[in-house]
Amino acid sequence: MKIDRALFHPDYKAEPFWWEAARPGTEYSSDLPDKTEVFIVGSGYSGLSAALELARGGRSVTVVDALAFGEGASTRSGGGVSAGVNIGKGIAGGPGQAKHSGAHKQLIERLMNESLAAYEFVHTLVEREGIECHLEKRGRFIGANTSAHYLGFQKKVDDLNRVLQIGARLLAKDEQRSEIGSDYYHGGIVIEHASKLHPSLFHKGLLDACHRAGVTLCAHTKVEKIDGALGNFTLKTANGDCQAEQVIVATNGYTGELSPNLRKRIVPISSQIITTEELPEDLALELIPNGRTISESARITNYYRLLPGDRRVMFGGRARFESVPADLSAAILHGKMIERWPQLKGVRITHSWSGLVAMTTDSIPHMGQEDGLHFCTGCNGSGVAMMTYLGNQVAQRILQDGHSDSAYVGVEFPKVPVPFYSGNPWFLPIIGNYYRHLDRKERRRMG
Repeated sequence: MKIDRALFHPDYKAEPFWWEAARPGTEYSSDLPDKTEVFIVGSGYSGLSAALELARGGRSVTVVDALAFGEGASTRSGGGVSAGVNIGKGIAGGPGQAKHSGAHKQLIERLMNESLAAYEFVHTLVEREGIECHLEKRGRFIGANTSAHYLGFQKKVDDLNRVLQIGARLLAKDEQRSEIGSDYYHGGIVIEHASKLHPSLFHKGLLDACHRAGVTLCAHTKVEKIDGALGNFTLKTANGDCQAEQVIVATNGYTGELSPNLRKRIVPISSQIITTEELPEDLALELIPNGRTISESARITNYYRLLPGDRRVMFGGRARFESVPADLSAAILHGKMIERWPQLKGVRITHSWSGLVAMTTDSIPHMGQEDGLHFCTGCNGSGVAMMTYLGNQVAQRILQDGHSDSAYVGVEFPKVPVPFYSGNPWFLPIIGNYYRHLDRKERRRMG
């Protein structure tokens, strides 16, 4: 694909826009201790949230990261904060259990309610710790990519309101310009109970809170091996060894060979994002009048929003399912953005980046223990709320000597249905291209 260089602003950077305000770094980093009560691998939302809860509970805690603090997905996300909307898919499909049984429905409803709790926990945490991260409760709009999708939205709205009471309502195609300056969709769902924030500033706030609480933080400290068992682990790192009673693996989409059993149960998918140059105020207001976060009903979905200040667009999705240069993914995403907003044809790109999203085959996050190691993983695109919350839940389970009221503890990972899969998602380009084909075919047939 030939890339039109006119698409790029003179100040274009192949890195996250969010890093302009809070770049991942090594502030607070210290030497690795010889011993700690709880050792946490990964300094993203889940790792820091767990560390903060444990430190406030009187435990000695050490958090290590192979990179700078937050250099993974936590400072690369789109910053959407949702309330159980993705979990709601499980009512119609859900985990690989008896899909329409009463027990299955009860489980999904418990998970949905807990996802709402995750949404509320982020708001509580931001207020309690005084985190300045542009948290705004502006709601969400889910666009129907086909007329058939719109017809299927009624049950989703009914389920969301029945279980969560989150102010979901249908919006017909002839009304949708009140929410989005586009005729691309066939109507959609408006959800008032949804928010957005600046993900890198939120991460920085969590890091600051952990430092205040006395957490030991070690950047550029890759864990190479974990020996021992619960109560007596030895963590071997590039910077020395550390003894620990408990270990939390909080690496999510960046889970590697350190925990192979966990790695083969999640599928890391690259998600790419671009941001635009500043727009005229009236044009930005036309695009998303109420400042909602936008997502779609297609299999290969896009998501987008206005950046803090409401003058620039952030547009994300999956330009490719294999690794591609930032410039190429930027050009592809720009084309998709123009399909939805033709009025942005001449607008230039200022930033382009990617990050790994941890997906699970049942579309549900998981927490638990594997070989004595605690974990939480599988954000499925809702990492800001779910990973922050599940990190806290793992910490509470440790503080409560293994007891937990979380519904996520009882949800086992389904068996991975892809042959020969051990953590390297070789099949993604094949499946991704097939899904794109189905989406295009469906849109042409159904309109």
